[in-house]
Formats: sequence, structure tokens, C-alpha cells
Amino acid sequence: MNSWLSKALLLPIALLAFALLLTPTARAEEALLLQAAKAWDAAELNRASDMYEAALQDGGLYPSDVLVAYTRIGTVQAAMGKTNAALSAFRVAAALDPAFELPSEAGPKARNLYKQARADAMKQGGKLEVSVEVPNSSAPDTEFIVTSHVSEAFAPLIQDIGISVRDPSVGSMKAWTSKKPAATAVSFEVPAKAVIAGANLLVRVDALDAHGNRWASTEKRVKVDQSAATATALGGIRPSGPGEDKHKESEGGFWTTPWPWIIGGAIVAGGVATYFLTRSPNEVTIQAPQWAP
Repeated sequence: MNSWLSKALLLPIALLAFALLLTPTARAEEALLLQAAKAWDAAELNRASDMYEAALQDGGLYPSDVLVAYTRIGTVQAAMGKTNAALSAFRVAAALDPAFELPSEAGPKARNLYKQARADAMKQGGKLEVSVEVPNSSAPDTEFIVTSHVSEAFAPLIQDIGISVRDPSVGSMKAWTSKKPAATAVSFEVPAKAVIAGANLLVRVDALDAHGNRWASTEKRVKVDQSAATATALGGIRPSGPGEDKHKESEGGFWTTPWPWIIGGAIVAGGVATYFLTRSPNEVTIQAPQWAP
């Protein structure tokens, strides 16, 4: 009896152990970005650069992660003598943060290109930033308008403008999200269903590349009144702002002109694409800001 009981107790343990063997380990589940950072810290710079490029392709990175990725990719490309690719990567980094710092591993070539990229970015106005017009408060169950603005110099570098609206204090509340093609001004109408009475909405607007990486972000709060009675007292007015007409006006003109501080001949087709300028045949491709002429 004891033998039978022992076997009965051991069976679930054996099945659990087998299941654990089939489950990927924590190491295997590590994010590609974390693996890239570990490779860099281990002085495996070329391997790390490849991983950073793969992470950018996978998308979904925060601005700080994008900055680190392009800075380190540019450092490796410079060390390999791939000047155009390195300068392109540094220019992306400079657009995100003109005061970005080079890794300590950077050599003289990287430092020279770094200085050039920073100077070019400053000539274009410094930094890619997103500003938003959003009401401070709203009546419940009433849509409101959010308008984003990006400077004309940097708008061609990004693919989309994305928006997320939610109340972080309500875990069960699903965020309302949307995105539109990038322009100097883009307007979103947040639907009434997302404007819940008593909510303290966090509105986040992102400048996105073709892979959904966030190159710049900004956040604003919208306080939603407690009851529909308040909405009636306010007259149910939907806050609005400029931007809808600006969005249409921005679709021409500058989009067809070359951006002067991109290396001559570079072309871009919607956001982050392959850089293929005057590189030598052994020069690997690298993502860079581009747009179609």
C-alpha cells in the first residue's frame, strides 16, 4: 500500500518536472535587446550590433532604447570603416537627443562622425519632439480632440503618430489606441467610450518609425468629471483645437524636398529603411531616416 501511495505521489512530480523541461528557460526568453546589451558588455561588439539591428526590426522599443541601439550600431560601423552607415546611425541618435554620448568603446573615427552628426542636428533645430494640444478636463461620455505637432524638419523621419489613452489606476481598463501617418500636425478624436466618468486619463502620443519604435513621446492628463450631470452643466461641449486643417496642408511641399543634412543621394520610403548610399560592396546595410523623392 505504501509502495502504491509512493508511486501515486511521485507521478505528478514527474509530470511537473517533464513540463518544466519543455518550458523555455528564463535565459531563452530574454528580450533581444537585453541579449544585445549583454553581448556589448562582454565586448562582443559586432554580435551586439547585429542584435541591436534585429531589435529595431522587431520594433516596440522606447526612445531611450532606440537611442542606445543607434549609438552602438554607429560605433561599430565607424570602427569597421563604414562611414556612411555610421554617420546615418549617429544622425538618428542626434535627432533623438543632440547631446547623446558615445560609448566608451568608440574610437577616433566614431568621435569625428559623432561631432558632425550633432552639428547637423543642431542646424535642423536640435531635437525631434512631439507636442500636443489636449483639454485639461472633459465631460464623461464625450469625445475630445488631441492634436500632435512635430517640427517640419523632423516630420519626414518618422512613419506614424500614435496615441494611447487609458487610466493607469484602473487595471481592467483597456487602452484606446490609434495611429495616423506622420505629419507636422495630426489630430485624433478620442471616442466617448474611452472617456469614463471619474477617470484620470493618461494621453500618450508617440512619434513612431516603420517598425513601431518610439522615437519621441509626450504625455498629458485629462481629468474626466464624475457624472453626466456635470456634462449637462457644461453643455456637453467637445473640446477642440487646431490641427485638422493643418494635417491636410502638411501633406505636400516639404515631403517632396530633400532634407539637407542627410547624406546626398539617400532616399527614404516611410520611416526607418535600408541605407544604401555610396557604401562599398562589403558595407552592411543599416537603417536610416529616408523618404521618397
